[in-house]
Amino acid sequence: MSLPREMPDMHVLVLGGTGLISTAVTRQLVDADHDVTVCNRGESDAQIPDAVEHVRADRFGDNFPSQVANVDPDAVIDMLCFSESDAHLAIDAFDGRIEQYVMTSTIDVYRRPVESNPVAETAPRHPPTSDYGANKTAAEDAIMAAHDRGAFAATILRPWTTYGPHGDGNLCHTFGVDTTYLRRIRDGEPIVVHGDGTGLWGPCHRRDVAGAYVGAVGNRAAYGEAYNVTAESVPTWNEYYRTLARALGAPEPDLVHIPTEILLEVAPDRTGFLADHGRYSTIFETTKARRDLGFEQTIGLERGLREVVDYLRERDAITSDDDQFIGSLIAAWRDSTSEFVDLFSG
Repeated sequence: MSLPREMPDMHVLVLGGTGLISTAVTRQLVDADHDVTVCNRGESDAQIPDAVEHVRADRFGDNFPSQVANVDPDAVIDMLCFSESDAHLAIDAFDGRIEQYVMTSTIDVYRRPVESNPVAETAPRHPPTSDYGANKTAAEDAIMAAHDRGAFAATILRPWTTYGPHGDGNLCHTFGVDTTYLRRIRDGEPIVVHGDGTGLWGPCHRRDVAGAYVGAVGNRAAYGEAYNVTAESVPTWNEYYRTLARALGAPEPDLVHIPTEILLEVAPDRTGFLADHGRYSTIFETTKARRDLGFEQTIGLERGLREVVDYLRERDAITSDDDQFIGSLIAAWRDSTSEFVDLFSG
């Protein structure tokens, strides 16, 4: 990442600090010579650099402002602001005490399906894509209102799907993020792909996303601004699965295309991700983040997927939780479509 200007060293308080994105943020802040404190309940076993201080607090509790009253940061990066009430807790805690507050939002604040691609930060936010997006929209509005009245300088970052070697890796597929698809692709078994697989999906590696956070800290160009921090290279779902197969060292994947509307109808309890995210073909504009924050997608998809695959293999974390459902669905779809073709081709 190449920043457009020198940024001051600051004491940065990261609310969270042990999640998929925030572990990378914490490490990169230390590498950038910032003093870093993480604030969480201390229940994660995620490793953080030795130089990082730790404060225990309940980000969502009414006592949160008093629990962080003795911490004296220059900037706060909030990975745990999910609602308007969360935003007001942060405002109560840091109003007049910090220079900058960086909020983690989401591209779910945008209305979808979109009117046109790519989607810029000025695109309509109402109605948002999901309930999650609606809550983030309300939080954004509260934080920007605090910015406008001078409580602190606010910066809002809106990631899309972020993946990396942490937890389950967050490798999305038609039915969510569990690792059953990895097992099936690895072993040459068919997987379900919604629609014809030509929709667009843009995973971005967590280290690249984290770089935008570091680029925002102390950056006056980012004060009062919102940024998309998303993949700049956006493959189709078909190509995404083919790249995943290469990362696994697997054969060409057997992709079984089933119309999205049918999947939503027959598996409502398994298609929440598809309903809110996967069915939309979207590209997000990142020019502003590249200009102001030095954001750049440096980690290619195959390289990043290999990292996650290696991480999961080392932990024996590739599972088969949803195998029976996927296998049964594919068998039923192939039988029914074969009968349909026979009926009309005879």
